[in-house]
Amino acid sequence: MIPFVRRADGVHLGMSSGERALLTSLTEQLRQVLDGDLTDDPVAERMFPDAYPGDDDASAEFREYTQSDLLTQKTTNATIVHEWLTGVRDGPFDTEDEQAWLRTLTDLRLTIAERLGIADADDEQRSVEADAGVGLRDVYDWLGYVQEHLVTTLTSH
Repeated sequence: MIPFVRRADGVHLGMSSGERALLTSLTEQLRQVLDGDLTDDPVAERMFPDAYPGDDDASAEFREYTQSDLLTQKTTNATIVHEWLTGVRDGPFDTEDEQAWLRTLTDLRLTIAERLGIADADDEQRSVEADAGVGLRDVYDWLGYVQEHLVTTLTSH
Protein backbone atom coordinates (compact mmCIF):
# COMPACT_ATOMS: atom_id res chain seq x y z
CA MET A 1 0.00 0.00 0.00
CA ILE A 2 1.07 3.60 -0.48
CA PRO A 3 2.06 5.05 2.92
CA PHE A 4 1.41 8.70 2.02
CA VAL A 5 -0.79 10.39 -0.56
CA ARG A 6 -0.54 13.93 -1.92
CA ARG A 7 -3.92 15.55 -2.49
CA ALA A 8 -4.86 19.09 -3.45
CA ASP A 9 -4.92 20.13 0.22
CA GLY A 10 -1.62 18.47 1.17
CA VAL A 11 -0.08 15.15 2.24
CA HIS A 12 -2.31 12.56 3.91
CA LEU A 13 -1.63 9.26 5.61
CA GLY A 14 -2.49 6.36 3.29
CA MET A 15 -1.31 3.28 5.22
CA SER A 16 -3.27 0.08 5.47
CA SER A 17 -4.56 -0.99 8.88
CA GLY A 18 -1.80 -3.63 9.12
CA GLU A 19 0.90 -1.08 8.37
CA ARG A 20 -0.62 1.31 10.89
CA ALA A 21 -0.71 -1.43 13.53
CA LEU A 22 2.96 -2.32 12.99
CA LEU A 23 4.09 1.30 13.06
CA THR A 24 1.90 2.02 16.09
CA SER A 25 3.60 -0.82 17.96
CA LEU A 26 7.06 0.38 16.93
CA THR A 27 6.25 3.95 17.95
CA GLU A 28 4.96 2.78 21.33
CA GLN A 29 8.18 0.80 21.83
CA LEU A 30 10.23 3.87 20.90
CA ARG A 31 8.31 5.93 23.44
CA GLN A 32 9.04 3.28 26.10
CA VAL A 33 12.76 3.47 25.26
CA LEU A 34 12.69 7.27 25.47
CA ASP A 35 10.79 7.15 28.78
CA GLY A 36 13.22 4.62 30.27
CA ASP A 37 16.71 4.84 31.70
CA LEU A 38 18.87 5.64 28.69
CA THR A 39 22.16 5.58 30.56
CA ASP A 40 22.81 1.89 29.92
CA ASP A 41 20.96 1.51 26.63
CA PRO A 42 23.19 1.40 23.53
CA VAL A 43 20.30 2.91 21.56
CA ALA A 44 20.89 6.15 23.50
CA GLU A 45 24.39 6.36 22.07
CA ARG A 46 22.91 6.17 18.55
CA MET A 47 20.19 8.74 19.18
CA PHE A 48 22.34 11.03 21.36
CA PRO A 49 25.90 10.63 20.03
CA ASP A 50 28.90 12.36 21.56
CA ALA A 51 29.23 15.88 20.22
CA TYR A 52 32.97 15.84 20.87
CA PRO A 53 34.37 12.34 20.38
CA GLY A 54 37.61 12.00 22.27
CA ASP A 55 36.76 14.79 24.70
CA ASP A 56 34.65 13.29 27.48
CA ASP A 57 34.37 16.56 29.44
CA ALA A 58 33.17 18.61 26.47
CA SER A 59 30.74 15.85 25.46
CA ALA A 60 29.36 15.63 28.99
CA GLU A 61 28.89 19.41 29.13
CA PHE A 62 27.17 19.45 25.74
CA ARG A 63 24.90 16.59 26.79
CA GLU A 64 24.04 18.39 30.03
CA TYR A 65 22.72 21.38 28.11
CA THR A 66 21.04 19.60 25.20
CA GLN A 67 19.93 16.06 26.02
CA SER A 68 16.81 17.01 27.95
CA ASP A 69 15.53 19.19 25.10
CA LEU A 70 16.42 16.54 22.50
CA LEU A 71 14.66 13.86 24.53
CA THR A 72 11.57 16.04 24.85
CA GLN A 73 11.54 16.71 21.11
CA LYS A 74 11.99 13.03 20.22
CA THR A 75 9.16 12.09 22.59
CA THR A 76 6.92 14.82 21.15
CA ASN A 77 7.67 13.65 17.61
CA ALA A 78 6.85 10.03 18.48
CA THR A 79 3.62 11.17 20.15
CA ILE A 80 2.56 13.14 17.05
CA VAL A 81 3.18 10.10 14.82
CA HIS A 82 1.31 7.88 17.27
CA GLU A 83 -1.66 10.25 17.18
CA TRP A 84 -1.74 10.06 13.37
CA LEU A 85 -1.57 6.28 13.44
CA THR A 86 -4.35 5.92 16.00
CA GLY A 87 -6.71 8.44 14.41
CA VAL A 88 -6.39 11.21 16.99
CA ARG A 89 -5.12 13.44 14.17
CA ASP A 90 -6.34 13.42 10.59
CA GLY A 91 -6.47 15.58 7.48
CA PRO A 92 -3.41 16.95 5.72
CA PHE A 93 -0.02 17.11 7.43
CA ASP A 94 1.27 20.48 8.54
CA THR A 95 4.98 21.31 8.73
CA GLU A 96 5.24 20.08 12.34
CA ASP A 97 3.65 16.75 11.36
CA GLU A 98 6.01 16.31 8.41
CA GLN A 99 9.07 16.92 10.59
CA ALA A 100 7.75 14.65 13.35
CA TRP A 101 7.24 11.82 10.87
CA LEU A 102 10.68 12.22 9.28
CA ARG A 103 12.46 12.40 12.64
CA THR A 104 10.51 9.53 14.22
CA LEU A 105 11.15 7.26 11.24
CA THR A 106 14.85 8.11 11.59
CA ASP A 107 14.78 7.32 15.31
CA LEU A 108 13.02 4.01 14.65
CA ARG A 109 15.59 3.05 12.01
CA LEU A 110 18.46 4.02 14.35
CA THR A 111 16.95 1.93 17.13
CA ILE A 112 16.54 -1.13 14.92
CA ALA A 113 19.97 -0.63 13.35
CA GLU A 114 21.48 -0.74 16.83
CA ARG A 115 19.60 -3.95 17.64
CA LEU A 116 20.82 -5.49 14.34
CA GLY A 117 24.40 -4.30 14.84
CA ILE A 118 24.33 -2.00 11.81
CA ALA A 119 26.68 0.96 12.25
CA ASP A 120 27.45 1.82 8.62
CA ALA A 121 26.75 0.79 5.02
CA ASP A 122 29.21 -2.11 5.21
CA ASP A 123 27.44 -3.52 8.27
CA GLU A 124 24.12 -3.05 6.51
CA GLN A 125 25.33 -5.07 3.53
CA ARG A 126 26.78 -7.79 5.77
CA SER A 127 23.44 -7.97 7.59
CA VAL A 128 21.68 -8.61 4.28
CA GLU A 129 24.24 -11.22 3.22
CA ALA A 130 24.19 -13.00 6.59
CA ASP A 131 20.39 -12.90 6.70
CA ALA A 132 20.76 -11.80 10.32
CA GLY A 133 17.52 -10.98 12.12
CA VAL A 134 15.32 -11.63 9.10
CA GLY A 135 12.05 -10.35 10.63
CA LEU A 136 13.62 -7.30 12.23
CA ARG A 137 15.68 -6.70 9.10
CA ASP A 138 12.48 -6.70 7.03
CA VAL A 139 11.00 -4.06 9.35
CA TYR A 140 14.19 -1.97 9.07
CA ASP A 141 13.99 -2.11 5.27
CA TRP A 142 10.26 -1.33 5.27
CA LEU A 143 10.84 1.73 7.46
CA GLY A 144 13.44 2.89 4.93
CA TYR A 145 10.84 2.52 2.19
CA VAL A 146 8.25 4.45 4.22
CA GLN A 147 10.75 7.23 4.92
CA GLU A 148 11.82 7.43 1.28
CA HIS A 149 8.20 7.51 0.15
CA LEU A 150 7.43 10.33 2.58
CA VAL A 151 10.36 12.41 1.31
CA THR A 152 9.30 11.79 -2.29
CA THR A 153 5.70 12.69 -1.50
CA LEU A 154 6.69 15.86 0.36
CA THR A 155 8.93 17.06 -2.46
CA SER A 156 6.56 16.27 -5.34
CA HIS A 157 4.10 18.89 -6.50
